[in-house]
Order: sequence, then C-alpha cells, then structure tokens
Amino acid sequence: MAKVQNPLLFSKHFDIDEGELRKAGLIDPFLNVDTQLFIDPVLLEKSSNPKISGDAYINFRDHFSNYIRLLAISKSEGDAAWRGARRLLDLREPALTGLGYGGSSRSGSSRPKEVREIMMRTAKEIIDLGSNDPEMVSLMGFFEENVGPDTISDFTTRVIIEHLAEITNSFSVSLGIPTSKSDLPSGCELPKFEGASVLLVPRDIVRDLPIANDWSDIEAAALQNQAIRDRVNQYLAGIAQPTVADRKAALRYAALGSSAAFEHFLGSVKEHSDNYDPNEDALAYYKMREILRRDLNSFKQPKVPDVHKGPDELKALVHATIDQFKHHVEKGNLWEELWNSGKPKKERAAQLIYFAIADCFCRANNVDISPEANMGGGPIDFKFSDGYEARVLVEMKRSSGTVKHGYEKQLEIYKDASRTNFGIFVVIDFGGLGNKLRQIQAIRKRRIGADEQASDIVVIDASKKASASKRT
Repeated sequence: MAKVQNPLLFSKHFDIDEGELRKAGLIDPFLNVDTQLFIDPVLLEKSSNPKISGDAYINFRDHFSNYIRLLAISKSEGDAAWRGARRLLDLREPALTGLGYGGSSRSGSSRPKEVREIMMRTAKEIIDLGSNDPEMVSLMGFFEENVGPDTISDFTTRVIIEHLAEITNSFSVSLGIPTSKSDLPSGCELPKFEGASVLLVPRDIVRDLPIANDWSDIEAAALQNQAIRDRVNQYLAGIAQPTVADRKAALRYAALGSSAAFEHFLGSVKEHSDNYDPNEDALAYYKMREILRRDLNSFKQPKVPDVHKGPDELKALVHATIDQFKHHVEKGNLWEELWNSGKPKKERAAQLIYFAIADCFCRANNVDISPEANMGGGPIDFKFSDGYEARVLVEMKRSSGTVKHGYEKQLEIYKDASRTNFGIFVVIDFGGLGNKLRQIQAIRKRRIGADEQASDIVVIDASKKASASKRT
C-alpha cells in the first residue's frame, strides 16, 4: 500500500501564491506524493481550458479513432493490425502529474500486459456490435474488473501530455518559475523537482471516485433504458447482495447487448460525469492543501513531549496532534469541512484533514518525526515512529462505520503488522454513535483487566453546530 510522508506542494516549493494556480484553473499538486484524483477522458470536451477542450480533445479522439480503426480491421489477436492497436494503448503510468495511487514517490509504473489485452478484446467486441466512437475506451473501467480509474487516467494523460506541457510551460513562464528542457518529444520546457519534470493539470478534468465503483447517478441514468435495465436485472437475478464485480459484469452484459444499448450507455456516462468539485471538496483534498500551506506558528505548543524518551512519550505526542484536530472540530469551524449537503463526508475527508494537521504540528514544534499515512485506495491508517521500538498507530472511523470491528480487529491487525502494542482509535461522531462506544469501551476494559495492551479511544464530536458567534 502507498505510504506518504512529508508532503510537499508545488506552490510551497516554487514559492508562489496558490491563488495563481486557482485562477488558472489548475491543481496545486504534491511533488512527492500522488493524489487520488484521476483524469477522466469524458471530461476533456467539457473543460473550460481551450487547450484541453479544443486541441487535447481532438488529439484524444484522433488517437483512439486510429486505435478503433486498427482493431476493426484486425482478423485475429496478434496480427499486424492488432499489434498496431496495442502500441496505441500505452498503460504506463506517467510520473509527471502527481495523480493516481502512487506512494511516497511519483515514479511511474506499468501494468500487466494482460490488462491491455483484455481492454483490446472488449473494444473489439464493441466494434463488432457496430459502434466506432473512440470514447468507448473511457468505459473500460465499468466492464473489466482489473481496469481502474488510474489505468484510464494514465493512457489519457499519455495521449494529451504535450497539451498539458504547453499549459504548464505557459503558467510557469508567466510567474517566473524556472523551467528546463523536458524528456517529452517536443522538449517543452517544464519545472523540475529532484531532476524530474512536473506537469500541471486543470481542475475540471479530474474526478475523485473511481468511476468503476461509482454506481449512483451514472448507473441510474443508464438504467432508464428499459432494455439495459431488463438485462441488468436478468443477470443479477438470484444474487442477494451483488458485489462491484457482479455489477460490472451485469452492466457489461447489458451495455454490450446491442449497438443501440452501448451508444445509450456511453451517452449516459458522458452526460452525467462531472469533475471533482473544489467547493464541495467531498474528500477534503483542497482543505488538506489549505492546512499544509498555513503559517506554522498557529500549530506551535508551549511544551511538547520528548519523543526520544520512549513509546509512552511518543504516544503523548500523537495524542497532542489528535487533541489539536479535536479542538478545531469541536470548538472551531472545522466540523463544517466534514459535512456536505447535509450529510457527513466520507471517512477519508476527516483522515486527510487530520494528516495535514498532524504534519504541520510536528513541523511547527520541531519534532523530527512526521506521520506516515497509508494512502492507498482503501482505508487510511497512520503511523508515528521513532527508531525501531517506538511506534504508535492511529485508526480513524466514522460513527456510522464498523466501529466495533475497527477497534477489536482491524487496529489490532495493523498493530501486529507494525510490531507495536501502541494504538489510538479515533471515532468521528456525526451522531448516532449509541451503543458502539459502550461496546469498544467494554473491550478496552476487558483487555486491561486481563493485563493486555489496550488501544486508547478518542471520540470527536463532529455533529453540526451553531456558528461560533451564537455559541454560549
């Protein structure tokens, strides 16, 4: 799983106002950490940046029109046309954008060749139905279990990379950011970090959720078609609780039933796909960046534990970081960043905000450790460590989640893997915690009574509150 430590923002490194990136409609990327936002090819045409909605979109369609044409004339897998199409589907991860599921570095990676072959077979099947829309490639995440949003994002990036380079160069030159010749075919001059070129990406062409797992609006729109709905229901009949894999298989079965069904499904995806909204900030990516850009003086404490004295002092330091997060949620207005349209945001939002606060706390107080976060596609856990012996893990859960399992089992598994007895379990209470708190408190009491190590429990009240001026 991806591990993240000491995140460094583009704006911080190049000493520019983040507002300039915002005005230009660009993401302020981390230079040493990937962000789980993904370029969605369906959004290219909708972009407010003319280089994207114009040149990049045309280039994308031309590129994959050639891909479709080669697959259409291919008679068998491995023939000349098939090999030509294969060369046009480049799934290598470009390391320049800072997007994806990467970890503590941004070096690109490659994917198994079989994933590319699976995508080509599906495209060939769609072509044989009678469809030749090059944007069909954006739908592969819906149909194939091993094709995720990062795969779609990466092959899109490789096709439009020169256009992203032009945007980056223009922005950098306008603000006096140093640039030098890149390794791109054009040699376009780009900013460099540790010898590697950096690309900036427009905000309005990225999504947050893996499109292959986001079944709400798009699936509902697709199922308005009676034929698709009937075929999905037929496939899922008898499956009490369909998994994501089941639903992918059902949509594949339905959408590939005919050329008309596929065209309807593609049209629904195009109509209902939208970019990650910075105003809603559903996963707190932008709030995290805002916190990391703050003046560190606001995080200073008069006295902090000496983490080098042992695990207990390290745990006290970690509690101090959690207390600061808790204070801003319960006594300040940070709780507002955990809600969206009257509903609690996803667990990751609280986790990312806490990570940013903890990182700033450590830097502000000259503590020579920083939180390490597991930032893979699943739940985030945090580890603080000083040397080999002193390690403290933090696990964070929403009150609506699997609180008992998280405390009793999940955190213990993480502790065992990290070879530590020290853990802190944080519950973000949006309301309705009820008996769950009593359950985990009883588990903790029982473990202490049996002279076993028991993880600490911290509850943070994230319920909606009156404005600070109206509180008494």
